[in-house]
Amino acid sequence: MACMTAAMVLTTVSFPGVAKAEEGTSTQADGVTSSELEKGKVLVQVDQNVLKANAMCNSEMNPAISWDSASGYTKNIDGQAEYVFDGDERVGTNSEKIDGGMWHSRYTDVNGGKFAGTTTAYSATVRGNEETISDTNRPWIGSGFGRRIMLKKVIYMGRYSATNYSNNIADYELYYANMDNQNEEPTASDWHLVKSGTFAKISGASDIELDTAVEATHFKLVGKTAYDGAGNKVGGTQYVCAREIKVYELKDIDINLTAPTNANSENASATTSEVNTEADTKDVSGSPATMSGAEVKSVNELDLSNPVTVTSTVGDKLDITGENGEDDSVLIQFQIKLKELPSNNHDSVIVAKGDQYKIAYRQATESNQTIYRIKFWITGPASLGNARWKEVGCNFTDKTYLNKWITVTAMYDGTSDTKLWIDGVSKSDGWNSNTAYRNNTGAAIVHEDANVMIGDSTGINGYIKDLKIYSHLGRTVTGNQNNYATLVSSLANDATEVFNLSATPAKKAAYTVSTKWNIGSNVDPETNASKKTYTETVTVTPAENASIVTAPEAVTVNIDGNTVNNKVVPVSEDSTLENGTATVKYVFEDMLRGGSLRMIKADGTVDYTKTSMRFGYDFQLPTDTDFASCEWYYGTTASDLKLSLAPGAATKKIENPTEKKQGYIRSNIVFTNIAKTNFDRDIYARVLVNYIKDGKTYSKMGAYVDQNSVKSISEKIRTNGSDTEKTYVENLTASN
Repeated sequence: MACMTAAMVLTTVSFPGVAKAEEGTSTQADGVTSSELEKGKVLVQVDQNVLKANAMCNSEMNPAISWDSASGYTKNIDGQAEYVFDGDERVGTNSEKIDGGMWHSRYTDVNGGKFAGTTTAYSATVRGNEETISDTNRPWIGSGFGRRIMLKKVIYMGRYSATNYSNNIADYELYYANMDNQNEEPTASDWHLVKSGTFAKISGASDIELDTAVEATHFKLVGKTAYDGAGNKVGGTQYVCAREIKVYELKDIDINLTAPTNANSENASATTSEVNTEADTKDVSGSPATMSGAEVKSVNELDLSNPVTVTSTVGDKLDITGENGEDDSVLIQFQIKLKELPSNNHDSVIVAKGDQYKIAYRQATESNQTIYRIKFWITGPASLGNARWKEVGCNFTDKTYLNKWITVTAMYDGTSDTKLWIDGVSKSDGWNSNTAYRNNTGAAIVHEDANVMIGDSTGINGYIKDLKIYSHLGRTVTGNQNNYATLVSSLANDATEVFNLSATPAKKAAYTVSTKWNIGSNVDPETNASKKTYTETVTVTPAENASIVTAPEAVTVNIDGNTVNNKVVPVSEDSTLENGTATVKYVFEDMLRGGSLRMIKADGTVDYTKTSMRFGYDFQLPTDTDFASCEWYYGTTASDLKLSLAPGAATKKIENPTEKKQGYIRSNIVFTNIAKTNFDRDIYARVLVNYIKDGKTYSKMGAYVDQNSVKSISEKIRTNGSDTEKTYVENLTASN
């Protein structure tokens, strides 16, 4: 319509097909509903893998780790922050070496832990910049969610033993942070205290449940005091521990109903955004390689302890042949978060293609000092007969690079230089070798494995993301080895991207929905027309580690097949919550009575250049309810009801409109001032009826998208109208 406005009018005319002058009839203005409708709440556990990947604390044990070539790493149970989010609640002792472990604030001089004792207990060299725990600066454990959640509940589990309470948290404080950058760790000023209290002296789980959920990106639990072995509360610099911590968020239940669109609609369904998805890893570069074995822990993050195999079927896509070879330059860049220092002289692979190129993590000894190294190695091609290997590394002696994301960039220019940067700073420490790579007999060798490996099953504890590999580095790249920013910015235009890692974690639905669709019918007592009623019953079942807290008071209805125009509306009757399962009902009912035209008078004359068109609706309300209001959604196409009229309590209505319709209510929407040039244009509308019971609002919706035009109503009037009405229509529709 060129110009279409909507107004509600009180009417006593019959339907269908009657034109009636209603000079001076009062109208209702457009309004907007503003009531907040409860869509239902489900309490769901935050994925422990995400918490483990983002674990943080201010004090932790770096457990004694031993390496065995047959069985791999074994660790003591007292350990680092991520131990408390490993999902393993089993009882054990250090001698049993079970996988389950717990976070413990630091109490021995083990390199890489975070200090939790007196300042004289351990050397400053070992402590580095660790926090000193005191009466005022207490040990805490926490994590980030990688997104915003409505934090509602935290469960704390203390030491394994039912008789030994040693270092279990007694008095606690719970804090949250809500960061603009969800991946940025909070500083002291970002934390907000949300609850404090005392955990009971038990070996099981203790709950912290907030009265009102808070929007949060991170949380931390502070151990203000602790229990000793006998269960007595102690303060001071007493250590604290936690076997397992679980976090729960409060989520809206999202139920989307598909409304019938016409009289032939025999069924519909309920959908929800809560669906299970599999973890996905892929190479998004050109001619993508195949990836297998990945374990995604958080957004775009892979667990390095679960190796990923990358295979290319496109020639030598992943090959770097090395010095003087056909493709003799490479740049590898990624972000990594290392959770532990390595404990032996074993290379833990971060990224490697056999011995062609490799970035690894290891412990070494230089000048009788233990050092830790991120190293980059590359070899020349076997075809040279005297293959050379080049290696460069970043050495460090403490936890400088632990428990935070760092960007690693490694580059070989194809001739002489091998470079390594950490966070854009050159870290080519110690050496830059150029030595023949030979076996025990002195022959030159190169292990040119077919696959690229990401991660290492031999014990590397950490996460990797944003991994890219470039070859065919141009002069702009290789010529800016001392200008890191220019080097990196030139990659897109002066290098070939051969690998680009993309990963998304698996998603576990908090609940599932199922739909039962019942179709009933009744006869209009005035017209004897059959009217259908569609009742949609939705069952909401919580998934594992979730529970429904509040049954829905509202649902989202797709009113026209266009999700842009979805409407949140009250349910049709009280939802129930029994045995943890919620049941929701919604009714779509054929309420259209018909259409009519309203003659417009101006200064005592009838204006035949325009008219107003009415959609009339008759409906009954459920027992023991009172009428609240009507709303209409309308537009000029059936699939785009983007306009609305919501007069609220001012809705005009007639009760018991005719003798045959006792117990019915009638209310109409009128489209005013429709110009003659638009008489053959269809207008589409859908009605919503709101009603009240015991102070709560409910609703039902028209079964279909209703359709009328001035032309279609005029044809009915020509058949069924009075002489006066027919004359009006003839003059109205006559050519100018």
